[in-house]
Amino acid sequence: MVDTRTRWILEREGYYSVVNGYKWPFLDEGESAKAGDDRYKRGVSFHDIYRLFSFDRKLRHLVFEYTTLAEATLKTVVAYRFSAEHRDEVNPYLNPDNYAADKSESAGTLIQILQKIIKAPAHGRQEGRNRSDEQSYLSHYQEKHNGKIPLWVLTNAMTLGQTFWLYQCAPAKVCGAIAESFENLYADSHRHRLPEKTISVKRLDTIYQRMRHFRNICAHDERLYCAHPHDRNASVWQLIQDFMFVVDKKRYQEFLQRVRSLIVDLRKDLSEYWDAIVREMGFTDFEAEMSEYMNKIEKL
Repeated sequence: MVDTRTRWILEREGYYSVVNGYKWPFLDEGESAKAGDDRYKRGVSFHDIYRLFSFDRKLRHLVFEYTTLAEATLKTVVAYRFSAEHRDEVNPYLNPDNYAADKSESAGTLIQILQKIIKAPAHGRQEGRNRSDEQSYLSHYQEKHNGKIPLWVLTNAMTLGQTFWLYQCAPAKVCGAIAESFENLYADSHRHRLPEKTISVKRLDTIYQRMRHFRNICAHDERLYCAHPHDRNASVWQLIQDFMFVVDKKRYQEFLQRVRSLIVDLRKDLSEYWDAIVREMGFTDFEAEMSEYMNKIEKL
């Protein structure tokens, strides 16, 4: 079922992005199998599909916003803790000996990437590109500090994936110190401390591994609500819970409220399909799970 607005929406958004991306909850699987092509459930309109598309876009923007906060914290902590182990060394992140012995091959590849990031501003000038296009702050440190670029400066030009890569390649002592910093940051914004080692090296690895995958989905404007990158347990609901360990309490509570409002609003328009949609997000009983979880966070 379409109306006069359908054409204009499709011209702006594209048929593939809207219909092909979000038709699945609305298809009649039995009739589609018989016909050999898509058959929709009775009463479905184009605006039902577009409503889910719009919901997912808002969800992506929200998740991306808070992933950026979590990314900034990881960059800050990794830069501080890694550099603290090598206070008197110039650009210690370029020294293979400063990484875990069993990660030497991966660290070697990372070092090559970091070298390219550092060289990019100079290469840009050679080609006549404007310095403002090529991280002028890197050029400033190269020129004014004899080539020394602190890691806390370099991380501004690194992606979340590259920063996480450095964390994974760091020695156990540094990884442990990074996890300790996250526990201290948690304690700063919560009334009750976590049991020791709750934010472990392994947990941080799992959180940021998952976050990196979901961030890429958001950055590439791909379908988010039903995404399960590499693992059925890697759901949006699991990602939402991950943020609890890496974002301060006040911002996290705001995040939870905004997520809840988005999902509740969706039910008003898509009540018949809403249960299936939230199940794909990882919820079994949305109202019960979200209410219980938000109460739990309030008490922390």
